[in-house]
Amino acid sequence: MVVLHIQKTGGRQFEIHLVKDLDLERPCVCQQTDSENGCNCLRPGKNRETWLFSRLSIGWKFGLHADWTELTECLDTKLNQIVGKRSNRRKFYITILRDPLSRFLSEFRHVQRGATWKHSRHSCDHRLPTEAELPRCYGGHNWTDVTLENFMSCPYNLAINRQTRMLADLKVVECYNVSAMNKSQRDAKMLASAKLNLSNMSFFGLTEQQEMNQYIFERTFGVKFLVPFEQQKAIFSSQTLNLITEKQKRMVLELNHLDVELYEYALKLFNYRFSRLKSLDASFEGHFPNTFSSNGRSHITQFMK
Repeated sequence: MVVLHIQKTGGRQFEIHLVKDLDLERPCVCQQTDSENGCNCLRPGKNRETWLFSRLSIGWKFGLHADWTELTECLDTKLNQIVGKRSNRRKFYITILRDPLSRFLSEFRHVQRGATWKHSRHSCDHRLPTEAELPRCYGGHNWTDVTLENFMSCPYNLAINRQTRMLADLKVVECYNVSAMNKSQRDAKMLASAKLNLSNMSFFGLTEQQEMNQYIFERTFGVKFLVPFEQQKAIFSSQTLNLITEKQKRMVLELNHLDVELYEYALKLFNYRFSRLKSLDASFEGHFPNTFSSNGRSHITQFMK
């Protein structure tokens, strides 16, 4: 099970559920869950083979927040090194997506407080981007106290359309070489790749739908969590949302138009998977809110119209 953790989507809480709350024959053994590599998640009867590839189980083996391109290029090699032998493995990729407006504002606030993710590698086609391909948006150690306008104005800010970029196979757009094709071609190819990879994922969840995430995961993999998932309030992004103008909201959505379209696609696919699993579940008695009435989607619906 391979976790693709996109920043500011609530992925850490989901990973904690995986290592602490799954009802397994051999549960993960965790020394701590507030740092990387704090849990040992071994397969039954095995002393070195882990069933979970995530930062909580084996750390950031490809740098911080490795994307789809990085994971698929080097995962088998890294796992062979960990267990000390070659092996053919079935891999189940999983991720969490979030309403693009809230996610972008949450990352903005996080960067304002000093976050940089400077230890991310952004490897693609087995090489790192050059400084010319991916220059920094700020001088000094971080981008503390950046304004929303400046945060949005840097064309190399990876927060922009982050979910699409991290789910796409970047080799189809020549990695970080933006001069290889025009912007519309690059956007279309990257979005199509992200949609395809999302549709092929064994499981993905939505930050806004924790109860449904739990149901879909349990029915997909035939396992149970020992505790119910709780819907957390996004405090920081909600505060920021209340402080910015409608014009600024629209600017954020326009800037993240690829993530908006990807999220629209994800909502439909999420509802389809839920409906199909529910129809096959004779014991289903739950009631979940319709994902199409979420607060996050109301902003997106207005934008798309």
